[in-house]
Amino acid sequence: MTSFKDYYQFAHPTRVVAGREMISSVGFEFAKEGAKRPLLVTDEVIRGTGLTEQVEAGVVDGGLEVAGIFDRVPQDSGTDVVEACAESAKAVGADSLLAVGGGSVMDTAKVANALFTHGGTVLDYEGIYQLPRGDGGQGAPLPLAPLACIPTTAGTGSEVSYGAVIKDAAQKAKISLGDFPFFPRLAILDPESTRTLPPRVAAATGMDAMTHAVEAYVSTEWSAHGEAFCLQALRLIRDNLRDAVAENASEDARGNMLVAACLAIVPGAAANVALGATHSMSHSAGGHYGVPHGVANAINLPHVIRFNARGEAWIGERYRDLAELLGADSGGSPEQVGDSLADWIGDLTGELGLPRRLSEVGVPEAGAPALIDGAMGDGCTLVNPRELTDEDFEALFAAAL
Repeated sequence: MTSFKDYYQFAHPTRVVAGREMISSVGFEFAKEGAKRPLLVTDEVIRGTGLTEQVEAGVVDGGLEVAGIFDRVPQDSGTDVVEACAESAKAVGADSLLAVGGGSVMDTAKVANALFTHGGTVLDYEGIYQLPRGDGGQGAPLPLAPLACIPTTAGTGSEVSYGAVIKDAAQKAKISLGDFPFFPRLAILDPESTRTLPPRVAAATGMDAMTHAVEAYVSTEWSAHGEAFCLQALRLIRDNLRDAVAENASEDARGNMLVAACLAIVPGAAANVALGATHSMSHSAGGHYGVPHGVANAINLPHVIRFNARGEAWIGERYRDLAELLGADSGGSPEQVGDSLADWIGDLTGELGLPRRLSEVGVPEAGAPALIDGAMGDGCTLVNPRELTDEDFEALFAAAL
């Protein structure tokens, strides 16, 4: 029987609109959040597909005006890009932001919104609960301008989270920011937005969503509310990820993966960052060597599962739930279940055509000390179900390399 926790909190303020042809309704829906002149934030690749033109048409059809387009967001957005985006919003007289893209685009828009609304720099808001507050800094956080997100990948779940990750080139690290006003007001989930997504990117972002659900389910911040989101997300990923990665992926599979990615992040988005050591390792690998986040998660997750399953018995029992749901062998000791689940995820990673070692994506063995330092200092390490030391991360990176 599942124990009753001494404490947890849950919140999910983002309004989600999901369905076919919802992009055409973005203006109508965003107007409900008070937007009139949104700055459209995207990247050059997405703009080149013609999707932004569909979004612009949807904005205008809803009676809104596109104030301008900022399309200079790279794969791993940095503090300079965020600050340029905020300045662009001010220059064109925007009153809101509309992000069309993957996690990097959405995180850029979220943090740029803070600078656009309150001024300052990205580093002013680094950490958790650092946005300006009323009542002399002791009250509730001050609101941000309306933000809507249309995700073009099914992985990060940034469209419904209160956090963002931005690269700081000076530190060679990815910094985390989180506060309740960062929650987007609106998320539009339309399978049309992922129609041109390359199979490899669909695979990597799908594994990112899987990692969110797996880590949240065994995090020290697990909750009954979070369990429901994690388990349904994993059912959808189990049943749709392979089809979503295939050439000419079905609209149903792509739509279901958008919903899965949205569900998978909610346990971490709703309270504390309910992730774990996989994300700590991947943030470090991304910050130092530019490894795409979903690829890094796919590589690191099996090794972290094996490590965690050798901790307290409750961890292995929660992995048993996931092994049974996904179709891995759920019998035997907690350690055996952890190994079985890790093998299942590793096999899926290979089946999807993704690399299975960090050395395959440009991470040298000599880089291990910096990677270890980055992972130990990452906030996700704090909620991993099994406590880690420098030596533990050294062994995990050795296995992943």
